[in-house]
Amino acid sequence: MPQASREFAPATRPLPLARAAAGSVYALLLDRNGGAREISWQQVRHWTPEEGVLWLVGRPAGEETQRWLRLESGLDPDTVRLLLRTDNRPQCLSYKGQGLFLSLRGGGLGSDPQPELLCANVWADPNRVIVLRPTAIQAFSAIRTDLKNQQGPGSAGDLLVEVIEGWIVRIEQVLSGIDRAVDDMEDHLLMDPDADLQQELTSLRQRVIHLRRHLTPQAEALSSLQRERSPWLRAEHRDRIREEHNRAHQHVAELDSSRERAALVQDEIRHSQNRKLNETMKIVAVFTAYLMPITALTGLLGTNVEGIPGQAGGDSSPWWAFTVEVTLLLGIMLVSYLIFKKKKWFD
Repeated sequence: MPQASREFAPATRPLPLARAAAGSVYALLLDRNGGAREISWQQVRHWTPEEGVLWLVGRPAGEETQRWLRLESGLDPDTVRLLLRTDNRPQCLSYKGQGLFLSLRGGGLGSDPQPELLCANVWADPNRVIVLRPTAIQAFSAIRTDLKNQQGPGSAGDLLVEVIEGWIVRIEQVLSGIDRAVDDMEDHLLMDPDADLQQELTSLRQRVIHLRRHLTPQAEALSSLQRERSPWLRAEHRDRIREEHNRAHQHVAELDSSRERAALVQDEIRHSQNRKLNETMKIVAVFTAYLMPITALTGLLGTNVEGIPGQAGGDSSPWWAFTVEVTLLLGIMLVSYLIFKKKKWFD
């Protein structure tokens, strides 16, 4: 394994990792017995594998993190570029005899899950685990606390598995939120079939598509990691990774279920809209058919030709013509009403 270079001299005095970025960047040296101690940037720069397993948690945008990765970590430049990217699709790349690169999507810090899945990039080898994530993660803080209490992972393989488990566990909270949102829409439609949920449903379906685009390759990445045969990944590690792989497949299945339920809600909304449109068109059609006979008659009587009964200047006296016309129109309207009523066109 490449030794850390000692030629890099920072321009300013390096801060302890525990103070940098309000605790979002830190490094611990595992003692292989479930415990660990925090170390500073200076100690990270001079770290050697003989001292213990290094766990470095940083931010891709951190200047100190970028300097160390590019100048002192001993990693390949292409691997460093992958580690610093924040838009990686979930993937697992094995570097035979060196280590592996893993990119995952998961949730963030706090009681509520992040609205979008965040990207975490991991480099793991027999002597160190480097994790880059955009924000502080509650699950990683829990691992950190366990290490301080002498109850944490003792090897790089143990640490890698716990990082994976902690990172993707909040996906279930995100999926539960989506499932509850679909439930609320279904209940809303039952209570109010005419409710306007189109915009909310469109947003939800777009989110499901976005999540599935990341969770499907995540299951493939965990499958690749499960097949990894590095000596420092023991059988028990692969068993735990298999559980996460099965869970990832379950996440995809739950998303498919939510997508199908959302499609049913969409069909119900479309049916309700079509029903309202049909009712409106029916009213227009009935009203048009109802007025069509009298419209035709009044149009005929209003033509400017000679010989129309009751026409001014004709042979017959026009004083009664208006009364006859109104009576005739009312009779036609009555007959039309009775016909439409019998055919239940007004229902």
